[in-house]
Amino acid sequence: MRGHAFIPYALAFRETVATGAGAWKVRRGAWLRAEGDDGRVGFGEAAPLGEVTSESLAAALEAGPYRDAAFDLAALDLEAQRFGRPLAWVLCDRPRPRVAVNALLFAAGVEACVEEAARAVAAGFRTLKMKVGAALPDEDIARVLAVRACVGDGIALRLDANGAWDEATALRVLAAVERCDIQYVEDPVAGDLRAVGRRANVPVAADARTLAGGREVVRSRSADFLVLKPMALGGIRPSRELAVEAIEAGLGVVVTSILESPVGVAGALHLAASLPGPERAHGLATAGLLEEAPVEGLDPPAGGEMRLPDSPGLGVGLREREP
Repeated sequence: MRGHAFIPYALAFRETVATGAGAWKVRRGAWLRAEGDDGRVGFGEAAPLGEVTSESLAAALEAGPYRDAAFDLAALDLEAQRFGRPLAWVLCDRPRPRVAVNALLFAAGVEACVEEAARAVAAGFRTLKMKVGAALPDEDIARVLAVRACVGDGIALRLDANGAWDEATALRVLAAVERCDIQYVEDPVAGDLRAVGRRANVPVAADARTLAGGREVVRSRSADFLVLKPMALGGIRPSRELAVEAIEAGLGVVVTSILESPVGVAGALHLAASLPGPERAHGLATAGLLEEAPVEGLDPPAGGEMRLPDSPGLGVGLREREP
């Protein structure tokens, strides 16, 4: 690369995003603008998890997986531009042109959650992912039962507790909702998921927080699904290597964002489009949760799917400022 620069951002969420790991009002991170030796420009993004301050963002841009992810994405963007094809074609020979995605349900109350679910199904989503663990267990149970009753049997339903439950709570909630045909529950507890997985009649998904942790899940078969966040795993290429290992071992793989801007989401979309194995809904319909960002090129979900950008490279970049 001829040169690069990080461009910090702070983007407000349209509504507060409540999860078992806390509530988010603003997403902070930085875009990477990298210029290749041939004058082409590639983009990447670093968006750390957790509470991001100016100091913690500066540290993340100095070293670590978020910096690695930004440079990996920008390098792939430049490589694909030189190749003259969308980025996914650098990752595999025949990527999918569209990727199914799940809708996220955050609403806390039963009635509000049912309304949120109904809107998502009306918009064409066939998979819904409910955030649980931020409310009392009985409230979560009521929300899940009500959503299933509202959307019927033809809609896949996922739960994500962000590790907020203890083992007894997880088993109680999952026993109460197992008749709702839950596709999987992500991180019902923090740490080893096998105790829950062995005793619950609901498949378990593990959020791979590190590459080593993801490989341990594959080796130990401690979960039925592996959830991959390329932003937190050092980039698209290492995430794809782990995804292929998991798929070959018989695990389901779901690629998700970490609520970053459309730059990072587009990279994850290219990754999801490149994966072998059965088609799955991925957790990438998240850019619309943010107030408008100065980013162009990524289409919003339509009919429960996201279309791969068809221009060479990432297909997404920062909007040029008017003079």
